[in-house]
Amino acid sequence: MREKKWLLIFLPIIVLLVYSEIFNLNIVLALEKINPSAILSFLGGYFAQIIIVSFRDKKIVDTDLKTAFKARFLGYAVGLIVPGWAGQELTRSIVYNRNGKALVEGFSLSVTEASFDVIAGCILFITLLPIRFYIIDVIYILVALGNIVGWSTGIAYLYSTAGKTVKIEVNLLKLLRMDKYYYILEKTKKSIKVALSISRALAYLGITILGYVIFSLGLFPLLPNVYLDLLVAMSYFVSTLIPIPGASGVSELALAIFLPPSLVFDIVTLQLFAYSLGFSLIREIDLNELKKELDKIKRDGELHQGPFS
Repeated sequence: MREKKWLLIFLPIIVLLVYSEIFNLNIVLALEKINPSAILSFLGGYFAQIIIVSFRDKKIVDTDLKTAFKARFLGYAVGLIVPGWAGQELTRSIVYNRNGKALVEGFSLSVTEASFDVIAGCILFITLLPIRFYIIDVIYILVALGNIVGWSTGIAYLYSTAGKTVKIEVNLLKLLRMDKYYYILEKTKKSIKVALSISRALAYLGITILGYVIFSLGLFPLLPNVYLDLLVAMSYFVSTLIPIPGASGVSELALAIFLPPSLVFDIVTLQLFAYSLGFSLIREIDLNELKKELDKIKRDGELHQGPFS
């Protein structure tokens, strides 16, 4: 188990080293191209994006800006080694929980945040593809379209069925012997219903897109082409939707489609460095508090059998 944990942590670095060997890259020379101005510009774009999106998260979760920032900053870091909902979304919900939100509500709203991240990012990626399209992009187009349809349908379903008992859900949860946790699904729907409206959803999408655009500007010293900068940023983002720790391998492939190997190495290195800075807040995750919350959910589930008990 310990070996697996270390493999997950070092997998992105291992893949980068393999990538440099395949393309005969001189790592020292490649890193020398990342001058201080490029580093500062990249980090400036990265932190500016987090701040912008944190304003959106603050509204969705009904929390303060500092908490929203910490949740997102740390979530990106944990997402490096734990892909999917168990990484970023669960991490953010734990941070929200430490600041007064019930774990179920915090997780529901964290997933709502993620829906805007994914839908806006995928729409941007597909919109920008005509700039430079290659046949291998079809893989990432399918990933993007699948995520747009999946997330949009999922959030729309939860929103539209809030406050209603859906027999299919009831029967499915009974079949899975999880019927005592139906109340969690009810709370999830209620949280999403309260947090969203059509006008707010459109505003949140706009804020999310603005965040991506601002982040992409940080690439300008490395790649002085604003349109290509945005395409690079969104290509990297879509690659992270493939559930591999650190998007190892798939991110390099996504960028190598239209960038030279040395520039791919530099951008991925900077991205991993920026994400890893979030581990400075790792103490925000208190596993003992998380265990208490999970125990509380279990007890509540035993007492609350849902509307069909």
